[in-house]
Amino acid sequence: MPNTPKPPPKGWLWSEDAADYLGVHVVTLYRWRRDGIGPKGVRHGLRRYRYKVSDLDAWMNGEDADAKRAQPARAAA
Repeated sequence: MPNTPKPPPKGWLWSEDAADYLGVHVVTLYRWRRDGIGPKGVRHGLRRYRYKVSDLDAWMNGEDADAKRAQPARAAA
């Protein structure tokens, strides 16, 4: 049997799924976390992060209460 990780709890997404949900590459999500911008993530173990879907939605709508974690400026199309 392959060693596959357990799914996150209901209402949570792993980094890869959170990046897909936001429409960005997972490396972008890693950089946002490193730089202190982007949605709030919770460390799970030594290497994994998980994200609450409600936190992702709030961040996309600009409703994040933590002023340090503001959305990055996006280039005009």
